[in-house]
Amino acid sequence: MYLYDIKELVECLAVVTTIIQFLSGTLVCKQYVSNRTTGEASPLPFTCGFFSCSIWLLYGLTKEDGNMILVNVVGVIFMVAYTIVFYLYTFKKSVVLRQAYITVGSCMFMIWYVNVEEDNEVLLNRLGLLACSLTLLTVASPMSKLLYVIRTRSTECLPFPMILMSFVVMSLWFFYGIIEEDMYLTIPNFIGASLALAQLSLFVIYPSKPTSPLLVKSLLA
Repeated sequence: MYLYDIKELVECLAVVTTIIQFLSGTLVCKQYVSNRTTGEASPLPFTCGFFSCSIWLLYGLTKEDGNMILVNVVGVIFMVAYTIVFYLYTFKKSVVLRQAYITVGSCMFMIWYVNVEEDNEVLLNRLGLLACSLTLLTVASPMSKLLYVIRTRSTECLPFPMILMSFVVMSLWFFYGIIEEDMYLTIPNFIGASLALAQLSLFVIYPSKPTSPLLVKSLLA
């Protein structure tokens, strides 16, 4: 009951913080422009981000949820812009084009499916499962650095602001999911917030710099 009383506040904060999180990609793209290259970076975060936002947008449209529609329209626009910037400064243009074709093709297929599926409940469940799975894959990916952090006893490789922002955003969407009684929002965002909290705890356990210069030297060798 208490969460329902602050529903409007939770909705507003969830939307605003998510848009701010999308804006973090501008810092990455700014670095690409400054360096005049993307180096060995992969366009996958942007193309996958576009696909994820597109599926959540279809879910929001099917459910007629204005907040989800707004957030994911903004997300789709940003991800397209980031992908274009990446394409302009990468030497792996064929990779970007291949991923873009696959992503756009997948989105077109999903749009076709949304239009031919007559059972709205079945459609909502399938879109929810797909969107939920994409979110879980996205939030779990940073945990690949866990072994490196433990081995070096340093959190230098972890982006603290982004992890903290992920924790805040996913916590808000988790509460929003509880208010809306939507398991496709509560489950992935609860897991995501938990993973982000686990990563934040590493900053308490380990310093941001390697404690041993010899260890750093051995890792660089």
